[in-house]
Amino acid sequence: MRVVRDNILVVLIAGIGDLILASRSIRALRNGFPNADIHLLTSTDASSIAQNYPYVDHVWGFPIREMRKSKYHLFDVIRLLFHLRKKRFNLAVNLYRVSSWIGALKMGIIFLLLNAKVKVGHDSKGFGGVVTNKVPKATFSDLHIADAMLLLARSAGGRPDANGIEIFWDSNSEEKWKYLFSAENPSPHKIDIGINAGGDRENRRWDPNNYATLADKLIEKFNAKIILLAGPGEEHISQQIHKKMKNDSIDLGGKLTVNDLTFVISELDLLITNDSGPMHIGAATQTPLVAIFGPEDPTLFHPHASPDKYIVVYKRLDCQPCKTKKCDHISCLNDITVSEVFEATDKMLSSQHKL
Repeated sequence: MRVVRDNILVVLIAGIGDLILASRSIRALRNGFPNADIHLLTSTDASSIAQNYPYVDHVWGFPIREMRKSKYHLFDVIRLLFHLRKKRFNLAVNLYRVSSWIGALKMGIIFLLLNAKVKVGHDSKGFGGVVTNKVPKATFSDLHIADAMLLLARSAGGRPDANGIEIFWDSNSEEKWKYLFSAENPSPHKIDIGINAGGDRENRRWDPNNYATLADKLIEKFNAKIILLAGPGEEHISQQIHKKMKNDSIDLGGKLTVNDLTFVISELDLLITNDSGPMHIGAATQTPLVAIFGPEDPTLFHPHASPDKYIVVYKRLDCQPCKTKKCDHISCLNDITVSEVFEATDKMLSSQHKL
């Protein structure tokens, strides 16, 4: 006798950091529907990491970043959505918040095209009109985004567990980069500190010159090995830091896949980072963090980890939180000094007994 499985679509068309924050919610859906066939529709950026999650059966890449560069990808999106429509899902749930009218319109079109018996989503900006089950608009207003997404998963029938967010990497990445941290590879350095000076928005990036000054101070005080991290298209940032430094560093900017980056971060004694996807990777791998926040509210977006594992450096200004993509002054970041970040790093290293 043929057993019919539930067919579930999880929609999270967002970045790598958002996928990591949603991992607890997707796992809750697996717990609630242990025998279901779970599909995940996410950004192509996040899809390489999503493939590693054991509680997802199928991953579909949505070319959201690519569409910003070329509208021809719209045809790929249409083909993808009509392919998913044929799946006839029992349940479709959009885990991400709806924060704008244009975002609600785009997600509304996607959900109208999907063929699903039950549709779950955030009741905001009109999106509640296209779903059958909705969570209140205020859900994403006063909760950390990972906790808000978990409420969405619960409303869809998910069963949360006591574990936190998580991330997995391909074993090939471990084979490629383990030499950097191998005990068989003698090193004069006491600790390994990663610096991620990138971020998907320029107004989330602390000045690379500040990072260079900070890196030199860390080498001089802690005899640290500095590993510079930067994503595709951000190589110039790590190169700027490397050239500005008086001491040597390992520049991995542009050399790592997302899987590689995840493994490298998992091996660090400390990661100093802007508010970004690598920050959430660090939280998921339980790597101690110093996170530098600019326009976003750290109450809602701070590293989702044990409080002893991270320190947020942040200037609270009247103009925050801010959704502006470009800013003439970026005081929220420019007012943060090297001394403040160094003190936070010293404190975190001391608390983790890494000195």
